[in-house]
Amino acid sequence: TPQEWLAAGPTAVVITQGGDGLTAFTHDGGVHTVPGEKVDVVDTIGAGDTVNAALLHGLAARDALSAQALGEMTSADWQTLLRFAARAAAITCSRAGAEPPYVAELDTP
Repeated sequence: TPQEWLAAGPTAVVITQGGDGLTAFTHDGGVHTVPGEKVDVVDTIGAGDTVNAALLHGLAARDALSAQALGEMTSADWQTLLRFAARAAAITCSRAGAEPPYVAELDTP
């Protein structure tokens, strides 16, 4: 479970739920959920990889790749980040093959 993973040391755990969205569980007990983006699904190949890349890109953009910086993220920060990742995954699913979006195709995280 996410709580067991958090107990092992990470500052945050993000769970993907396909078209139902994403949830981030944080070490301080926070639970941050966003719905999935609605698209006509062509192919789901690469959606999870796109989420991971979008999360890392968004965290890097806000200089939040350290445990301390992650711990300082607000609920609004998490909502923005998760919506960015959900949008990126939706675009990937709207295309054939593992074809993730370019940053220019997305709103700023």
